[in-house]
Amino acid sequence: MLTGDYVHQVRLHEQESQADPRRYRRKVLMFALLGYGVLLLAALLAVALLGWVMARMAAGGFRGWMVWPLLASLGLLWSVLAALRPGWGAAQGERLSARDAPALFDALDKIRRKVNGPPLHEVRVDGSFNASIEQRPRWLGLGQHNVLTLGWPLLAALEPRRVLVVVAHEYGHLRGDHGRLSAWIYRTRRTWGRLYHHYREDDSLVAAALVRFVGWYFPRFDALSFALARQDEYEADRVAVRLFGAEAVTQTLQEIELKAAQYDEQFWAQWWRLARISAPGDAPPTPFQQMPQLMLRLPEPALQQRWLRRALQRLPDPDDTHPVLRDRLAAVRLGPGGQDEVVARPRGDDLPALSGGHSLRLLGQARARVAMALDKAWWREARGEWGRHGERLRTLWADAQRLKAKDSQALSVADWLRLAEAREVLSGKNPLPQLEQALALAPEHETLLLRLVRLQVPEGDPRAGEWLERLHGYEASAWRAATLAQDWLDEITRRGQPPKAELRRLWRKRLQAAQALEDKAWETFSATPPWERSIPVVLEAEALRELRGDVLSVPGLRSAWISEQDLDLRPRRRHFAVWLQLRRRPSPEQADLIAQRLHQRLDLPGRCRVLVVGRHVEPERMKGVALTVLK
Repeated sequence: MLTGDYVHQVRLHEQESQADPRRYRRKVLMFALLGYGVLLLAALLAVALLGWVMARMAAGGFRGWMVWPLLASLGLLWSVLAALRPGWGAAQGERLSARDAPALFDALDKIRRKVNGPPLHEVRVDGSFNASIEQRPRWLGLGQHNVLTLGWPLLAALEPRRVLVVVAHEYGHLRGDHGRLSAWIYRTRRTWGRLYHHYREDDSLVAAALVRFVGWYFPRFDALSFALARQDEYEADRVAVRLFGAEAVTQTLQEIELKAAQYDEQFWAQWWRLARISAPGDAPPTPFQQMPQLMLRLPEPALQQRWLRRALQRLPDPDDTHPVLRDRLAAVRLGPGGQDEVVARPRGDDLPALSGGHSLRLLGQARARVAMALDKAWWREARGEWGRHGERLRTLWADAQRLKAKDSQALSVADWLRLAEAREVLSGKNPLPQLEQALALAPEHETLLLRLVRLQVPEGDPRAGEWLERLHGYEASAWRAATLAQDWLDEITRRGQPPKAELRRLWRKRLQAAQALEDKAWETFSATPPWERSIPVVLEAEALRELRGDVLSVPGLRSAWISEQDLDLRPRRRHFAVWLQLRRRPSPEQADLIAQRLHQRLDLPGRCRVLVVGRHVEPERMKGVALTVLK
């Protein structure tokens, strides 16, 4: 199913679920049973064929022609059995026991009893900013092996009560008191999703019997059940509200957005800066052991407000069943009975009360062991790149010292840009003074104008209006300029300096025109396989350094590359693909999240997509592509 068709089906089924919820839920149930019914029918056919062959063998002895039906029946039966119980591999993370962390297990048991949920068979801690309950299906998805995974960064960022709010939400997907169909469909979607990707990568003759059906069935079941899966997220939030209250859930959802932004945009950038002063004989770094202290050092309120406004403005994603923050908060305020709770409506300027401590003490005696294991795993992956990154930072620092020693009047645009890079990369400070010096030398420099407006639009800088006007004159940057102009107009309005109505109308018209061209270009770009029309990548040294720095933040990364495609699309821009190969195979949800977060951070001079090898593209497709190694 093509992406456009999938999105269209999702929209149709969402409308159907609102128009006639009962009929829609019956339709989802019947289609879910159809999938399992086809598998059972295939198994019965295989058994019948095998029985017929065995009967003929018993009656007249073995004949050569019997080999083929015998192999066909065994192959079909094996394929069905593999579908009903696919291998998921070992669970990731460090395992905990009740003896290690009695306080945590007592809290989990209380939540389980209140939710009337099934028992947890394993509790693990990994290195992701996340928490999840993974149900590893047994036969027909009816039996489950439940694994709770808590991310160390999440534990380091939130106080215990808020971590338990998150756990209550995850347990809400397994609830036993209501919403049984939604919870079962939620689990079934994940089972078929893993099965779909399992068979896509299995080119054996054994899998061929079911791969065509799974390839047809899963996209349609996924689109049909999308609305129900999203409703299940709201139901899981209501479970957390019932246990901890609407105010606690509201505060937790907002804090998670803030701490996730801090983790993605600040923590690892700050940590990798230490590579500049690291010597070969030094002890290995320990980011996970030191994470609690760093994650509790909050950035300035203005930056927190910017992160929260960005989260509240995020639009629903047709590829993600999780509702956006704005919709989740609205549902929490309504409460389970549709009555408005006494909870303030959050705005970007209203920061939540943040955690006063971390939750790592819940790990009890296992805390030191888990931290050491996570640090060792990180160092195994980062050791080689740590040294190379340190060399790049030392070179950047030396260049900055050399340029600072020169007469400022003798510096070129490239020199000022290098100083701006040094200020931003080495200290994390705003490089506005250096960029302004460069702009004085090159007032129409496209890349420079783009960097300036991205920095100063969130600050409501009145000069950004003129810079945006200049930037809009470049065809390749017209859409970015019009998009950033909306943010700038909103920001100066929020600061009490509303623009004239004519200016808003002008930028709105510009955005509509640019958006239409951009949507058409993205549609063609997305439909063109990333291995076609490949050309060598040529990037400026500064852009390549920034790209490598962003890629290094990807957890569990083994290798990374960038490629470029020669596509004649208007507005004319370059087209890139960043390819990621991870050390351990992630779940489809984890792979999508990794790609999404990296895509949000990238600042390449053109359109770009992020591909996780094995999830979004098959490894053999990389052959013949002009790849530039990033790691």
